[in-house]
Amino acid sequence: IVAASLLTRLRDNQEPTPEDPSSKVIITDINDTVLENISQNIKLNEMESVASVAKLDFYRQFGNNYIPGGWIESEMKGMIEQPRKPVDVILAADIICQREDAIAAAKTIHDALVPPSEGRCGGVAYIVCADSGHRFGVEIFASECEGIGLDVKTNKVAELYDGKLLLECMESACGYVDGMELTFFEVRKQ
Repeated sequence: IVAASLLTRLRDNQEPTPEDPSSKVIITDINDTVLENISQNIKLNEMESVASVAKLDFYRQFGNNYIPGGWIESEMKGMIEQPRKPVDVILAADIICQREDAIAAAKTIHDALVPPSEGRCGGVAYIVCADSGHRFGVEIFASECEGIGLDVKTNKVAELYDGKLLLECMESACGYVDGMELTFFEVRKQ
């Protein structure tokens, strides 16, 4: 919802131009209840013009789908499984809980990001995950991405912006436990 709000503000500050239908935020999850809640939040915040929901199952992606292109949206509310166009940017958090998730997430990112083309860079994913002491599989995520041709840069979140990025309120965040460190991944499609 924050990304959709930022996109709306960006559009509001630009010169009037025909709306680019590809400039949308797609919010995904695997859980139908979560998707319904997100859908309601989109409506409550009047973001329907810039945001939508889609069911995404990491385990239904193959890691080579960008020919002819895209990722597979899972069945939801009677809609059959369908291919979706690749995207320019992925924002994700806390997506890995076990080793298999790291493998599936890497394949999903590969399929979902737009490939580079003449005069244009490939897509990029920004992912934050808890360290491998708290989320199994995070330790293999970068190598899984690199193994299928993605470029990965990794940073400890606590080291970004001279450590000022994490505030004291982090300890009250859902799922946070004492001693948990967060890792930031920047994943680019080459």
